[in-house]
Amino acid sequence: MTKLQQEQESVSSQVDVIMKNRQRRFKFLMNKDRTLDAIAVGEEFMEWMMLDQEDCTEEILYFRIEDLQQV
Repeated sequence: MTKLQQEQESVSSQVDVIMKNRQRRFKFLMNKDRTLDAIAVGEEFMEWMMLDQEDCTEEILYFRIEDLQQV
């Protein structure tokens, strides 16, 4: 696996962890009857939750500081 592929895997893993944490937070807030807070969390991450949908055109873009400094 190349360094770039490793980095891409790392970013993908980070997104997965973030989404699991947000889902847990949403469920926690709902269980505490904090519906408005749960909705706010859900709205914040709605785009991320839909990335695996076929009709989704959203992308998660990232950059490396080193690449930008070379330009």
